[in-house]
Amino acid sequence: MNLSGVRVLDLTQYLSGPSCTLLLAGMGADVIKVEPAPGGDASRQLPMVAGPRSTYFVQQNRGKRSVCVDLGRPEGCELVAGLAGHCDVLIENFSAGVLARRRLGPDDLRPRHPALIYASISAYGRTGSKAHLPGYDLIGQAVAGSVALAGEPDGAPLGAGAPIADMSAGLLAFGAILSALFARTSTGVGQFLDISLVEPVFNMHPFQIQGPSASGGVLRQTRTGRHFGAVAPSGTYRGPEGWVVLQVLAPQWDRLCEAAAAVNLGADQRFATLDGRATHREELVAVLEGWMQTFPSDQALLDHLDAHRVPAAPVIDPADAHLNPWFWERGLLTEIDDPVHGPFRVPGFPIHGSAVPRREVEPPAPFLGQHNAEVLGQVLGLTGAAIDDLTRSGVLQASTEG
Repeated sequence: MNLSGVRVLDLTQYLSGPSCTLLLAGMGADVIKVEPAPGGDASRQLPMVAGPRSTYFVQQNRGKRSVCVDLGRPEGCELVAGLAGHCDVLIENFSAGVLARRRLGPDDLRPRHPALIYASISAYGRTGSKAHLPGYDLIGQAVAGSVALAGEPDGAPLGAGAPIADMSAGLLAFGAILSALFARTSTGVGQFLDISLVEPVFNMHPFQIQGPSASGGVLRQTRTGRHFGAVAPSGTYRGPEGWVVLQVLAPQWDRLCEAAAAVNLGADQRFATLDGRATHREELVAVLEGWMQTFPSDQALLDHLDAHRVPAAPVIDPADAHLNPWFWERGLLTEIDDPVHGPFRVPGFPIHGSAVPRREVEPPAPFLGQHNAEVLGQVLGLTGAAIDDLTRSGVLQASTEG
């Protein structure tokens, strides 16, 4: 699917919204990033920063066009409303009420532009008793239950090492927008899409909701540290050099026994059943880790497990992913040459398909307000003189440094 011809008005900052519009841009959409004056997207000041431009911002906003508008002035808000009328999608992740006070909320814009798909990302969604509360990624993780289940049994609950609430909300918004675009082909009418940080993470729980409910509260998942509570062996194991993960479900148990025949794993009655392996998890971990130390290297161990078709993998630090050829083969990594920061690696485009547009060179992220004249001239038909007047009055702003 190529989104060429689809125009997106991007009123998002930080990560959840920009991660969504990055995917839309990668699929060929024209993404117009509206940044509030004077500083633009707040992520421009996140690490690593050179002047008013961060590598964080560059990673999430490459391939987009930037218009910097003073949203504190009615003229600026009317410009944005005018742009919305020429766009297929508007996406925002402001706190509740911010855009409504500027007459840029869905109740303001959708009656004016019935074909507009208006997507909103927020911590708790735009309905319910928590709709007014602000929140970022860790808030979403905590309320969704992810934090409660991560960490050692006798230790503090932990957030994930990746911003899973922000990123999963961006992915959910991406899918919802594509669905709404498809629906509009037959109805001609847009939709309002309400995405929260909590719900995509909450929906990741395969057992933790239905298990306690169906068992009358008897079965509850608790923190089990580096090993998954319901299945053993499943978790992180100390290899001869570093750490590896195993996730052996019932169909793979016999194959693991064959691989670990040297320690008679299959003959140990403690581990003969699913329940037995879960009950004697610590003993099973000790046996497996002792056996793993007999290999000369982690790679030798992984090769042996792979030969027996046992699901296993190395624990890879993302900072070292560039050392693994597979990441380059799949395009998980790509290098951009930023005009301020120079060349550096970022995650590549994660969607693969026969009709997915691919690009040989990554486009740069925009400077603040870089496309003011281009966008307002092309989309709204403003003359150069009118754009100059808006710039002199401060409604439009720009920076040639970041």
